[in-house]
Amino acid sequence: MIAPPAPSRPRRTTLMPRSVRAARLVAFCLALLAALPAAAAPTLKRGINFEVWQTWTARDAFLAPGFDRNNFPDWMGRLDDSQLANLKAEGFDFVRLNFDAAALLWAGDDGAGPLIEHVVASTERLQALGFTVIVDMHLLPVDEERPDGLQDVLGTDGHAPLLWDRYLGLVTRLAGRLASLPPDRTLLEPINEPNQDWESYLVLTDRWPDQLAALRSAARASAPTLTLVLTGGRSGLVDGLTRLDPSPFADDPNIIWTFHYYEPMAVSHAGRPWVDDPGRYLTHLPYPAARLDKTTGKRLLGEARSRIAKGVADPKRKKELDAAVAEALADYRATKAGPATIAADFKRVGDWANDNGIPADRLLLGEFGIFQDGADPGSRIALIEATRVAAEERGFAWAIYSAGLTSAGQGFSVIGDGKALTLEPEVKRALGLKAR
Repeated sequence: MIAPPAPSRPRRTTLMPRSVRAARLVAFCLALLAALPAAAAPTLKRGINFEVWQTWTARDAFLAPGFDRNNFPDWMGRLDDSQLANLKAEGFDFVRLNFDAAALLWAGDDGAGPLIEHVVASTERLQALGFTVIVDMHLLPVDEERPDGLQDVLGTDGHAPLLWDRYLGLVTRLAGRLASLPPDRTLLEPINEPNQDWESYLVLTDRWPDQLAALRSAARASAPTLTLVLTGGRSGLVDGLTRLDPSPFADDPNIIWTFHYYEPMAVSHAGRPWVDDPGRYLTHLPYPAARLDKTTGKRLLGEARSRIAKGVADPKRKKELDAAVAEALADYRATKAGPATIAADFKRVGDWANDNGIPADRLLLGEFGIFQDGADPGSRIALIEATRVAAEERGFAWAIYSAGLTSAGQGFSVIGDGKALTLEPEVKRALGLKAR
């Protein structure tokens, strides 16, 4: 799920350079990797994301003495194996297991250990049911109740990277534990949607490549052969991946490259209540954009302005939003969004991979999906299908976002039966999954 780049107050921060000792350690690990017998590489095809939290938990609540941290991730105590087995039977071969990496920072060095063990236990539980598992350190943007997030680690949006070294240490610890699990069923994604380099206009000034190299080094310090899932900057989108030079990682065969895709955002994120922008009010857009005729546009604009009138008290803000939704509607029409635009974007990823000698089966569309609360139902299905088809035509693995383990029929959920954990029939068809 994409969070837009926050308005920033640029402040230049300096990252601690990698030490000679760390560089030598990585070189040693890679040499060891080359000398070891080749382990069976994970094979990814069709996956599903699990939510970071079932019930969003703030730091103070998480650290309170009475909070049950034994069920971390918190779906562990809510679902039984028969439900998870039903989800496996729907046709998925892997789970992208998202967990809130900030919780490890909140818990401190001593408290992080038990949480890591719970993450490992959840991974083993899913593997016992037949899933391959990507363990995703899903670090979230900072908010008032949930500090110690993405900006404090990476040094973005005017924050200093005060937690960078601690985060690298956590990557090393978790990678070391995952290294003991089956190598053909276990992957580590050390960070989610890094919001670095949005303000970098020249590749030479990008900070993300060095940070990515440090994350790889941290994982390789304890897990020389664990398969890593790595991404580009700019929130892990197509632009971030295709501007990255992967040649410094070419000596490491156990890497899968990932990107997220939610275009057109006007459709995939319409109605989201956590951002006060035109997309919160301009909902139920038709997809492809060619279906947006004048009559439909006039109706949707009127409905958006009605929502603004009911939901916004400040007269100045109302006036701004009234103008903004009209502009957003025109912008969406101008995109001509449809299967061809998705195919063109995925071609860019494929060309980047070809130019750098990366096979298609080392590419993962790690997230795509629709916030259904503000989506036209038919357009939601059409966009899911078009995105999935475009990925498969390029040979990319994919993971739909998200399951909706305890929130069937809401948000990004694709589960129709929350008790059985089975998919909505139309979503299942759009994903090309065969009936059991």
